[in-house]
Amino acid sequence: TIKQIFRNDETEPIEAVYCFPIEEQAAIYSFVARIDDREIVAHLKEKKEAQREYINALRQGHGAYLLEQDEKSQDNFVINVGALPAGKECHISISYVSELDLVQNGSKIRFVIPTTIAPRYNPDKGGTSAPSGTTSKYVQTTPYTLEFHCRVKKANVSRVSSTSHPIQ
Repeated sequence: TIKQIFRNDETEPIEAVYCFPIEEQAAIYSFVARIDDREIVAHLKEKKEAQREYINALRQGHGAYLLEQDEKSQDNFVINVGALPAGKECHISISYVSELDLVQNGSKIRFVIPTTIAPRYNPDKGGTSAPSGTTSKYVQTTPYTLEFHCRVKKANVSRVSSTSHPIQ
């Protein structure tokens, strides 16, 4: 589950837009928005219908939420939080499943949590470049933290490691 908090520190309502990566083979199964004491649970809709409803809600001055896959990249998604009132916070939770990769002749499994889309995402060039073109300096200097909890039901796990971050 990915949890994001959107906060409007402006004096007028805003539309917050957030682009984030997940594994290409992952499937999102839940999208929940919480603002004040209200909880909005998303329903899957045809893309054009969802976009139309989102735009109509904004035109009418209502809050609206939209989660969609980026058309230019299969592993990037975009969240729109529209008409977020001044001084308010919106908490978004996105849950997804992804198959774990077997590596080293099936002796290890790998779980990847993408945390950045830069520098391979470039709107000026109209899309993305190959993941192999990215460098880890972007991963090492991020201004945010990541908390990961894992429950393993297999008794013979010998080691947990990370190639990009220290593990506590």
